[in-house]
Amino acid sequence: MSEFLYFPMIKTRDAELRCFSNIEEDKFKSLLPIYELTKSRKTVKTPDGDIYRRMKNIGEIQGERPFILDLCTDDKYINPQIEQLLSPHMGFKDWQYFIFDLHNDLNIIPMIHVYEDEGKVAAEVEAFVKAASERTSFLAVRLPYDLGGESVFHYLQPIFSSLSEGCKIYVILDAGFIRNEVAGDVADKFIDSCSGLENVSQYVEDIIIMSTSFPSNVAKEGGGDSEGKFDIFEENIFQKVVEEVDVKYGDYASINTEQIEIKGGTFVPRIDIASLDGFSFTYKRHRRNAGGYVKCAREVVQDVSNYVSLDTWADDEIKLAKDNTPTGISPAFWISVRMNYYIETRLRLRSSSK
Repeated sequence: MSEFLYFPMIKTRDAELRCFSNIEEDKFKSLLPIYELTKSRKTVKTPDGDIYRRMKNIGEIQGERPFILDLCTDDKYINPQIEQLLSPHMGFKDWQYFIFDLHNDLNIIPMIHVYEDEGKVAAEVEAFVKAASERTSFLAVRLPYDLGGESVFHYLQPIFSSLSEGCKIYVILDAGFIRNEVAGDVADKFIDSCSGLENVSQYVEDIIIMSTSFPSNVAKEGGGDSEGKFDIFEENIFQKVVEEVDVKYGDYASINTEQIEIKGGTFVPRIDIASLDGFSFTYKRHRRNAGGYVKCAREVVQDVSNYVSLDTWADDEIKLAKDNTPTGISPAFWISVRMNYYIETRLRLRSSSK
């Protein structure tokens, strides 16, 4: 198993990248990011967005540190460049070239893109694994969490058979958004799928279970317009699974998978704070004409039962807002702040339970 304790998966949008650019360097010893590559913002010169700008951002954040790279297939964030990289032609030749030639200065752990052909894993997938595993020590694969053990083994056995000696796999079982699910049922499905990974430890670096429960409507979920509290379900699920199976913790770093775009002028300023025990969020929420982010920050700092300064970039931004000098007043900026504080709580929680 690796030394990594936490596997946050994010899209390469501005909010997420801003958060990661403000994580202290020593924290990366314990976390292995999973980036879902998205197109950049549209410009006159790049009307479809440009993935190379996003790769430059990732490189500035990661330096020589390792990270898992995936491709985002969401209609909002895909473009022709990403579609080309997803082409299985000649063992995903374009994906190989993108990783190992165009970005050979980065420490990329490539995602294997699995698909079937006539009921079995396609030959192009095996060809990619064979070629890529000769050029790197680690690959990653992402599967739905509820496949069950037999199906997990069905998809992974051809991958394991194609590996070059010395290369190992990060296996990610992804449940996506689980707030509307029964936590016990989700945990049972994770455990069942993990049964397909028994007796293959020679091929597997880590098994990561992944989910998110951050709601799309915080005020509705938290029970109050100006303040409230709601549970973080992925922590409960992880605690149930790890009692039965040796797995690592992953999540979407407090991002809701619906990716709702907030229109200008319609949002209500809000600051969200994750609890140190890992199991809940509290929030303060005030309209701009009633104090906005400044009032939210002041109430957060005063709420000593729920907020403790962790010496992060997020804490600095909350203090600046409390002092009536907020750096940013957009929802995206405060999503970055929420994520930054949240990630620190996950790292502390994982470190304390080693």
